[in-house]
Amino acid sequence: MRDKQLIERAFEAAEKAWAPYSGFRVGAAVLLEDGTVVCGNNQENRAYPLGSCAERVAVNYARAAYPALPIVAVAIVSPDSEVPVSPCGGCREVLMEAVRAQAGRDIKVIMADRTGTTVREAMATELLPWAFEFHGK
Repeated sequence: MRDKQLIERAFEAAEKAWAPYSGFRVGAAVLLEDGTVVCGNNQENRAYPLGSCAERVAVNYARAAYPALPIVAVAIVSPDSEVPVSPCGGCREVLMEAVRAQAGRDIKVIMADRTGTTVREAMATELLPWAFEFHGK
């Protein structure tokens, strides 16, 4: 699947976002190694900390439904943003956990603006170079 197709899938997901409080819809499309695409969108809650970001919805669903398939890429978009949408800090940690779960195999992160024409790309490890590490029991 080409990046443009993955971005289009993320836009489709963003249209179904539940964002009545911020009005900022986000969609994410996760590409798995076998070509499967799993999508998610942001799900807000009146109690803000209880909402979920699009990236977390898509990545966690992919890992729950297809635990043996590595994540190759994730596209993140918002029809409400003039600039490419970047994952928040919590989503960067979730992406890094997915990298760890697939034996360090990095994940391409594709970020697009509302038109899908301005695109930034980075690897998950580049977005969070000093990810949280737990060295306890």
